[in-house]
Amino acid sequence: MAITTLERVYEDVQAIKQQLRKLTLLVEEDFELSESAKKELAAARKEPLSSYIDHKAILKEFSKG
Repeated sequence: MAITTLERVYEDVQAIKQQLRKLTLLVEEDFELSESAKKELAAARKEPLSSYIDHKAILKEFSKG
């Protein structure tokens, strides 16, 4: 079993914090949607909710052996 030192734990935490900062920047960045994505989004917003398939129906369908 490897011996864990406080220095090693500190290095690991610092590495995790750096990765978290990078991920946070990516999530917060405001990306522009492509024209095709905008068209698909507009079409999806026009679709009535009644045409959606119920979650329970999907679960029932996939739980059939």
